[in-house]
Amino acid sequence: MRLLIYYIFAISILYLSYRVRLSRVYIFSTIISALILVRDLRSFPCDALIFIIFINIAPLIADRFKKDFDDYKSNMRAKFEETKNRYETLAREDQQQIESNLEREKKLQHILSLYEISKDMSTSLTFEDIFNIFSSTLKKLFRFKISRLVVSGEARTIDVVYQIELGHRINKVPSDDFDRELAKIVFENKKTLSISSQDETEFFRRLSIIKSFKTLIAIPLFAENKISAVLYIEDIPKVHFENFMILAGQFSIQLQKVILYRKVQEMSITDSLTEVSTRRYFLERATEEIRRSMRHKSNLSFLMLDLDHFKERNDKFGHLVGDVVLKDVSSILKSSLREIDIIGRYGGEEFAIVLTGTGKNGAFQVAERIRENIEGAVFKAYDETVSITASTGISVFPDDGVNIEDLIESADKALYKAKESGRNKVC
Repeated sequence: MRLLIYYIFAISILYLSYRVRLSRVYIFSTIISALILVRDLRSFPCDALIFIIFINIAPLIADRFKKDFDDYKSNMRAKFEETKNRYETLAREDQQQIESNLEREKKLQHILSLYEISKDMSTSLTFEDIFNIFSSTLKKLFRFKISRLVVSGEARTIDVVYQIELGHRINKVPSDDFDRELAKIVFENKKTLSISSQDETEFFRRLSIIKSFKTLIAIPLFAENKISAVLYIEDIPKVHFENFMILAGQFSIQLQKVILYRKVQEMSITDSLTEVSTRRYFLERATEEIRRSMRHKSNLSFLMLDLDHFKERNDKFGHLVGDVVLKDVSSILKSSLREIDIIGRYGGEEFAIVLTGTGKNGAFQVAERIRENIEGAVFKAYDETVSITASTGISVFPDDGVNIEDLIESADKALYKAKESGRNKVC
């Protein structure tokens, strides 16, 4: 029974040592020690003293252990918090890196898609094709209010305006004051303009008077070192600026290619001096017209016109004057004929003409009118004033031939006859 009581007291002292302050534990241990001394000192002096020493030393040991344990817990808690903070920091950085990688991947995919689109545009050789690809891409990949392509002509005039708008088809629209003012600004600066309502620049003030907008990008498109068009887009988010510039740059490159291709094509079919068809292209068109006349069983007349004594005038006044005469004669021919008729420069001073749907009598009337117009014209070139006449030979399909070779041969014979009979004639 005594040992049980000692055990209970010991357990209580140890429990209190972890639960309350040391001073309170010693109050309790002092009371217990007094009880033990009164009760057991005489009967069990050795056991009583050992127990009293134990219950008075145990709180010190327990308190020391408690302090060490609390310090350890505090230290471990600090390390845990530090580790937790590092983990959260690393987790945030990892998440930011993942988002950054996703953003980069998105941008890369966007740029790759723009590259694929530029390849599609590069396979096209007409303005309509590349503009359709560009506009459909613009509407698919970007958010914007409206975009326009302002095509300029000579002397910085506006030839045509193409409008691109979300939810609408591409169409030609009349130019307005905003187009003209913006084109004027771009022509003055010759560089890309990025204008925002927050900037309050001079350009914004000039344009906002005409129409309100939040953002505006205007890009000059060059061809042969001259501005051929102005592309602008309104209210596109700034995050899309870079990709829009990439797409617009590709469109500009392809537009230059189309313009160059068109020029080369025109050079191959148009005589650079007289601006009528070259001989090769004229013969192709004449052959097509003969086939059409066969299908429709209609007449066609072929005229071979030669300028009288042109070589002598060329030698007398010089080739520069001769070039002016040839150019002015071609203008007389174009003004004397219908749009459906075909004119070509056949040789140095020879012109060939196809009159569609025209018989022999009609061809003679046209040829005579041309002869009179040339005879009555005065050609002024530099400091010289020159007059000249023309002789013309006529052949008719199908009476004089059913192919271009036969018609040329018959018209040549008629031209020779006109020359032999005194020139300035129609035969």
